[in-house]
Amino acid sequence: MRVVIVGGSHAGIACALRAREEFPDAQVVLYEKQGVVGFVAQSIPHYLRGSRDFLVLSSSTTEHELRAKGVEVRTETVVRGVDTAAKTLRYVVNGSDEVLDDTYDRLVLATGSYPSIPLAAGEYGDKLLVVKSYADAVRIKELMATARRVIVIGGGAIGIEMAKVMSDSRIATTLVQASSSILNRYLDDDVAAEVQAALLEAGVEVHTSALIVDISERTVDGRAVAAVTTRSGEVFTADGIIYATGFRPNTMLVGSQVTLGDRGAIVVDDYMRTSVPDVFAVGDCATTRVSHVAEPVYIPHASDALRQGEVAAVNLAGPRRRIGPSQATYNLNIGERTLCTSGINHRRALYEGYDSAVAFVRNDYLASDKFYKAWLTYERGTHKILGIQLRGTADGISAYADLVSLAIEQGRTVEDLEFTDFYFRHGFRNPAGIMNVLADVVRAQDPLR
Repeated sequence: MRVVIVGGSHAGIACALRAREEFPDAQVVLYEKQGVVGFVAQSIPHYLRGSRDFLVLSSSTTEHELRAKGVEVRTETVVRGVDTAAKTLRYVVNGSDEVLDDTYDRLVLATGSYPSIPLAAGEYGDKLLVVKSYADAVRIKELMATARRVIVIGGGAIGIEMAKVMSDSRIATTLVQASSSILNRYLDDDVAAEVQAALLEAGVEVHTSALIVDISERTVDGRAVAAVTTRSGEVFTADGIIYATGFRPNTMLVGSQVTLGDRGAIVVDDYMRTSVPDVFAVGDCATTRVSHVAEPVYIPHASDALRQGEVAAVNLAGPRRRIGPSQATYNLNIGERTLCTSGINHRRALYEGYDSAVAFVRNDYLASDKFYKAWLTYERGTHKILGIQLRGTADGISAYADLVSLAIEQGRTVEDLEFTDFYFRHGFRNPAGIMNVLADVVRAQDPLR
């Protein structure tokens, strides 16, 4: 069996390594257009904050390590086209005009995503930067060396993290978000408001409900600056713009040959198979099934990419393992505060037709100012756990997001976790675990008779 994988990031590498484990006699070929494999974009903030170990942090594996495992790696190679009917592909090596051909028995598309490009009109030269690749990180670092003011467009996880990095570097930072709240895909409005307040405390100027309609370059006091104009007529100027409004699935290779779904991502089943026989899709180019969400959605998510890559590999010779639903579990550090989520929020639960409610608790350390807050979304009448949002400065709270992720996947209720053996939370005003404290609130709000 000849397995060809297009894309050498999280999903592609996970698939290649698991394929070698499951099918040691198979040929596994990995194509990657960049010069390195396994680039970890999550390392970019560490680099921007001054980490000198960027080359170490930014790669999850090396070409040498993959080859040692029996994977044939072809870096700096661009796949130009795929014919799924003939099971062939065309590619070129960077620096060459010669088009070469290859064949496959199984094709795994791990082509990832690309940054959403501005929909606004205007000319902005080299003042606009995105956050995706090693080269992008270097460009942002160069901007930081001279910038007095930066505009971050997009109030999702990447935008929030970039805004905090800029502000911590003593660069005046303005964050512009089109929606009425930041992190609106992850958080309910009251939780988002607290995070926004924390950003304001950190010196970030935040503007919500501000849709950008024009991006341009102009001269102010003899200096070339970037300017953004909102639909309401507000104008913000800065030395550079970091455009962080999310990503789009990279499906151009096979977009006309496979079924596409949410936001143009490739539709896959629970075995990571596409609509075309012997073609799989994993990672940021594919749809994801999320617990308590009716239809598969597009959510670029590193941990799901790893899962999907391995599940696809297991199923290359036939359907053996279904992938479980995602809970879209995230962890984001904003200064000393941790923010983590798993499952759906209350707003999404209502949208999906659940009779849901939210239980809120705050618990504080007795001998310090450390604390945590938790918002649990649950179904009335059954107490089924739908999602959780946590923030605070207490140690270890992000572990509860992982716990709740497992509980959601298994269809657990609040009562299932209430009497589970968790370690004693010594030092808290209420030493019971988070789920025990939340269970008290749920019972008071929605008694089961």
